[in-house]
Amino acid sequence: MLMIFLIIPASINAEDISYDYIDLNIWSHKLSGQTGTASSTYDGYRVIASKAVSKNIHLVASFIDSDKKNGDAFVDKAFGFGINYPIDKKTDLVFEYSHQKYDWKYVSATDIGGVNNIIEAKINHQLSDDVELTAGLMSNNVAGSKILYQGFSAGAKYKINDSFALKFRMHNIKDSKVANTADLSTTEMGLSYSF
Repeated sequence: MLMIFLIIPASINAEDISYDYIDLNIWSHKLSGQTGTASSTYDGYRVIASKAVSKNIHLVASFIDSDKKNGDAFVDKAFGFGINYPIDKKTDLVFEYSHQKYDWKYVSATDIGGVNNIIEAKINHQLSDDVELTAGLMSNNVAGSKILYQGFSAGAKYKINDSFALKFRMHNIKDSKVANTADLSTTEMGLSYSF
């Protein structure tokens, strides 16, 4: 299916939607539905950089650094790509893949690290000159395990000027295969710089 989108003749993306940006966000990650160490909230920051390499393909990288009140920490580094295809002048259909390396660092337990493979299919829509909305479906496959998180994402951008915008994003995902894993709820908000 991915190859179909790669061979689609080059076409411009929605006129007002940019894939050249840097985001700096306050990030909060809540794990629930499981007892013990995993039931908690991690707060920190997330930096995202996106760069269009052609009219319909962009690269994405991100870094997360967060902790919770007892000193446990979560660190995440991710790199991937996206394919955007215009539905009309104000709407793009977007497929993004990220290869994510994560580390849970615990004060009183053994640290855990691993890799996630994340796929997101979403729609970016320029609602007005100042407002951009996003909604999508996510799949997060934890490499080397049976865990497969699935859920939704939603977000909005409010343009301050041609370069800066305020951004909000959330996603909620649940494991579709293993019953005793934590549900994940993430919110982030901050400043987006388009270049």
